[in-house]
Amino acid sequence: MAIRTIAIEDDEAVARLVSQVLSSQGYEVCGIAATGEEGVALALRERPDVALVDLGLPRMSGEDVIATIRRDLPRCACIALTAVDIPARVMGALRAGAAGYILKPFRAAELAKAVEEVLSGEAAPISPRAAKVLLSELRGDPIEQRGDFPPLSKRELEVLQLLVRGHTYADVAQALGIAEGTVQTYVKRIYEKLDVSTKAEAALLAVSRGLVRP
Repeated sequence: MAIRTIAIEDDEAVARLVSQVLSSQGYEVCGIAATGEEGVALALRERPDVALVDLGLPRMSGEDVIATIRRDLPRCACIALTAVDIPARVMGALRAGAAGYILKPFRAAELAKAVEEVLSGEAAPISPRAAKVLLSELRGDPIEQRGDFPPLSKRELEVLQLLVRGHTYADVAQALGIAEGTVQTYVKRIYEKLDVSTKAEAALLAVSRGLVRP
């Protein structure tokens, strides 16, 4: 019987990559969900062996998705996927019940190996960068030694600056000459890097750290 898997990822490109990698390894991909709520419903319906869960999901966090799946489907192994290596995020995912933690961008071979290790029960796959962050947290290293938040790109700072000044996504898109969906992608990355979940939190943190001007 084929191993049943699902992916809960709102980035279409990443979702396609995950699906392709899983299929190429002989795993059955039972479905892909773009939100946490849809992901939980998909998991309860399909009862997969493995769930790949993005932590930066809209509305319902990846950590909450993992905790819910592990509560209702204890035999389903969850592997967290994220673009940031913030200590609290690594620890939060593991405390929620994640069996592994893979940082983006990841290689196809890395993801395939992670699923194999989780299924074997012989290892808990953690990306090298995430492992370093986890060890730093457990040792109690000073924050400045952990690298603090990942740096924002020039475009991310431009988007954040406009949001801090009260502009809507549509305003930002028009000002920067990009699609509104692209703005949403940038905002998601900003939230992940700053470890926040709302525009107000992002604005407060950005201004307090001098990333942008109020």
